[in-house]
Amino acid sequence: MKNKKKIIIPIILILVSAIWFKMAYTDYCQVGINWNKPKFCILTDDSDDGGSGKYIGLGYSFEIKGSFLEEDEYPKVEKYTFKILGITVKEDESVHADERRTANE
Repeated sequence: MKNKKKIIIPIILILVSAIWFKMAYTDYCQVGINWNKPKFCILTDDSDDGGSGKYIGLGYSFEIKGSFLEEDEYPKVEKYTFKILGITVKEDESVHADERRTANE
């Protein structure tokens, strides 16, 4: 009976870690590659543009700046900061943000 408990606990920890990693990686791909809003995070501090703000996940977060209104030419993330446990892992800015800046100037 004790042997089963010794085996089950590491298996559960591995499964929970794998699920967490999959959620964080999916959100990172949504934001960092597809330039969309994350799927598994909750918006906490929002702006009036329909999606900019701070998104909180389980141990990770995104600070997103973008334009998500229907009249925007590129309704995507323009700039993001990805943090794990409060440590900045990656910051990036979209090509569309540069195009918008040059069009406004």
